[in-house]
Amino acid sequence: MQTPDLERRVLRHTLLVFALVTLAFWLVNGLSLAEEWRRAGETGGWLRALTLEATSNLVLVLLFVPVALLERRFPVTLERWRTALPVHALGAVIFSAVHVSVMNGLRMGLWPSLFGFDYEGLGGVLGEFGYEFRKDALSYGLILAMLALFRELEDARQRLKAAREDARTDHVITLRSGGREIRLPAREILSASAAGNYVEVRTQTGEHLARMTLTRLISLLQSAGADPVRLHRSHMACRPAIRELVPTGDGDAEARLSDGRILPVSRGFRAAV
Repeated sequence: MQTPDLERRVLRHTLLVFALVTLAFWLVNGLSLAEEWRRAGETGGWLRALTLEATSNLVLVLLFVPVALLERRFPVTLERWRTALPVHALGAVIFSAVHVSVMNGLRMGLWPSLFGFDYEGLGGVLGEFGYEFRKDALSYGLILAMLALFRELEDARQRLKAAREDARTDHVITLRSGGREIRLPAREILSASAAGNYVEVRTQTGEHLARMTLTRLISLLQSAGADPVRLHRSHMACRPAIRELVPTGDGDAEARLSDGRILPVSRGFRAAV
């Protein structure tokens, strides 16, 4: 589900996190460089070290939006990676070239006024490019990875919101299993059990494995007007499906359901059943 509003939120959140990460790198790298110079006998180098790192990191943040726009046009997905990878390989080269050029320009303009001497790079722009490209390629890849991650998180949030709305208005529980989307009337669900990162949902007609938590399923069932009850940290049942509660000793019990299934009831949840 990709809409202009979703993409704007993805861009805004990713830019904020990228800027914060870049700020952290600026402080760590700048102060570390200043400490190295101090140990080498140079005094007053902290301002120059912080300025050196700032001119690099500022340009990286400014280049975020062009990279994000290119990624939106050529997303690296399973369906489009053959087209996207060559585009982003060229994009990484241009990204680094612009980064080095603007960074060097800033340093050449600032050094005489701030420090009283000209900036001396690593053999000019080409020398700086050869030194910076490996780091710039990682920064470019980090931007792509962060955009993909935040888009997936935002998409998941939208799916959860839609599932909750379906449960509340249509009394339907939406389950996702692989690439499938299964819609079940809430009244048909009898019980469910946790299975790793999945939940095994049972109805009178069969079972469905859905990627969700037991807590989320209970929340959706409550929104749909059903009456779910937790039996155990790994099991739940809808109250109308419980036919009998049989004590097993030590405060535990077993719940016998309308489909003949028997589920454990731990002492911590027994009072609510």
